[in-house]
Order: sequence, then structure tokens, then C-alpha cells
Amino acid sequence: MREEDFYEIARPRGEMDWIERYRGWNIAAVGWGLAPTASKLTRADLTLASSPIFSNGYLSGLNNPYDDFGSAVSAAMRLNLKLKDELAIVSDVATGMRGVFQYYPGDRIQTNPSGDELILVADNIPKDLDKELEPYGEVSRDWNRLEDATVLIIRTDRKLDADDFSKAPMLKLIITATHGLDHIDVEEAKRRAVIVERAPVRARAVAELALGIILALARGIAYSDRKMRGLEWVKGRVRGFELAGRRAGVISMGIVGREVAEVLKGIGMHVDYYDKYRTGGRSLERLLRESDIVVLTSPLTEETRGLIGRREIAMMKDGAILVNVGRGELLDLDAALEALETGKLGGLGLDVYPREPPFGDEAFERLRNMDNVILTPHLGGSSEEAERRIVSEVLGIMGKWFGRRSEVSRDISALGSLNPI
Repeated sequence: MREEDFYEIARPRGEMDWIERYRGWNIAAVGWGLAPTASKLTRADLTLASSPIFSNGYLSGLNNPYDDFGSAVSAAMRLNLKLKDELAIVSDVATGMRGVFQYYPGDRIQTNPSGDELILVADNIPKDLDKELEPYGEVSRDWNRLEDATVLIIRTDRKLDADDFSKAPMLKLIITATHGLDHIDVEEAKRRAVIVERAPVRARAVAELALGIILALARGIAYSDRKMRGLEWVKGRVRGFELAGRRAGVISMGIVGREVAEVLKGIGMHVDYYDKYRTGGRSLERLLRESDIVVLTSPLTEETRGLIGRREIAMMKDGAILVNVGRGELLDLDAALEALETGKLGGLGLDVYPREPPFGDEAFERLRNMDNVILTPHLGGSSEEAERRIVSEVLGIMGKWFGRRSEVSRDISALGSLNPI
């Protein structure tokens, strides 16, 4: 149908006579191009329309278009802090979404929020959380029960693709104790009206690990340790450099990037940053050319995949140090290897890898035999304090969506300034 023809069909002509049945409810007009019409006819409290997006006519003023019906429903859930089983969809077209109550126009609506959630928790989430979650429903770590799960609490080790979502038709909420979302098919979550929340509480731990890696490379600490264990005295062969007064470049000024910058400033470094979505930083080229140390903290997106390759490394100072605590796919490891072998890079520190664990990968096998390389097993966020903050943050998110809170049994008040968010 031509866009201009649609207006004649969609233009409001009068109020729907059956809408009186729903007076007193909070009404959202959610859907594709007809949502503005429904909003006018029902005097909806808010309008969320999915595609198509109209470029002119009376529909062109719509402020919040979404790609699909599920995304619009998900947005309505967020705006009203409602979960699937607290929503009712009035439509004569099937939504195909499990866990969302659907009625035909004029039907009597009776939502029935479940008080018994099935919360699946990943194995690498602190065990202390299980007892604190019990007021919300049944807590399990048996992922064979995915079909009945309403809430998932995960980290990066648990990947959720479209197939996983199809196996979890009752799912309402995902809480991931990570900064990035690359392990979750977010578009599929939107399509199925599943809320995705982050608990990004590990930034300080990641920043301190980055500092440790930088110090180890700048002063030859790990290299000297290996030689000493082999009964080799290398004092005359190790000449490091001090960090104070040197220039660091942080790529991506998100939660982790801000913590890294704060830590490096604290030891006297000059810190610049590159972030496409923040003002006040430097261009990527200038940052690479001027920095003695470059730290990758970016999340993984299609834009950031392969962000640092041969071209970018060639821009860096001779002998500069490169550290990746973001995601493994940000860095071309073959390009980094070549730069290490030629001396273009003075050192490389990795806490993340394109495949984890990376054992057996050709690039990793070459890296692990190099003296100016530090390799750690994605432990940036692993600290006692971060584990405690995960418990607190997850409970806060659960309380926001389910309207009740449980108290964390352990005393976390002492964390104070350690909390980076």
C-alpha cells in the first residue's frame, strides 16, 4: 500500500464504542502504524508504534517508533515498570508472544500476575544470591528448566541466542552481571518483549586489573618473575619506565573506561579518551599517535568489532603498550603479533580473547611464548567486592520490577567508595 493511501484508512473517525469497558485502566496504544489512530480513539496514556515509519502526513509526528511489535511492548513495559504478566494486549491480531495476556476488543480483561517466579541463576553468579531471591519465587541453577523460567540471571559465560529464547516462552526478565550485552541476542529479546537489565558493578575491579597489567609490562615484573623462577638473574637486562607523566589513551568512556581513567590519573598519568558518542574526547587517530599506553574498554558491537587492526597499530608510538580489557573481538591479534615481533608494540596485555578459553588457537600459542605479553583469563571483574555488589544490584533490579525487596544478608555498607556506579 502506498503511504498516502494509508492515511485515509488510519485517520481517526470516531471513538471506539467498546473502549468504555476499559476506563480506569492505564491504556497504551502499542503496535505498528495504526497505533496513533488507536491512541486518538482510546485517548491512550502513551503511544508506542512499531514500523513502518511514515515520513509525512499526520503520522509523521510520532516520536517513538520501534522495529517490531515486541519492541513496542517491551518499551511500554519499561515506561510503566510492568512485566509481561501484568499487561493485557487488546487486539484482533495474534501477537505470538507467550506470557502476554491477549484479548479481543470488548473482552473483559483480567490480568493475573504470577507470584511464583522461576529464577534460573548461572553457576558463576555468587551463591549468596540464591537465598536472597527466594521471596520472589523458586530459585534454581538447573538450566534444563529453561522452558518454565521467567527470570534469568547470567554472566558472559551464558550465551542467549534466538534458539534459547524459543525454548523460554515464559521469560520476562534477564539480568546480566556484565557491562556489555554481546552475549545476548537483544533484538530477539525485544521481539519477544523480554526486558534486559544490566548490573554493571565490576568496573573498579576491571580498572585495577588494567593498572596491574600496565605496571607489569612497564616494569617487566612478570618477565622478571619467570626468569627468577628459572634461576636466571636478569637485573641488567630489564629497564622499565615510570607511569607518572606518561600519556594514556582510553578507548570508550563508558562505566569501565571512566574507572580506568580515574585509576591512571591517580598515579599521575595524563589521560585522554576516544568515544564516538561522547564530546570532549580526541579523535582515534590522535589518541593512538600520542599515547604511551592504550587501553581498550569498549563493549562489542558491529561498530567496534575489529576496531584496532594493522592500520590503527601503525599509528601508535613505537614501543607503546596496548591493553585490552574490553572484548577480545575488538583487537586483530594477528596484527598485534606482527607489531610485537617487529618492536612496534612494546608490550601487550590481554584479559579477553575472541574465543574463551583460547587454548589451542594459533595466535594464543604464539603470544604465550613472548616475554613482553601479559595474559590473564578474563578475570577483570573478579573481586570479592564486585561479587558483593552483584548481589545488591540484582536485588535492586528485582525489586524495581516485582515491587518488593529482600534485604541482603551480608553487610555491604562498608563498600562505600568502592562502588563505581
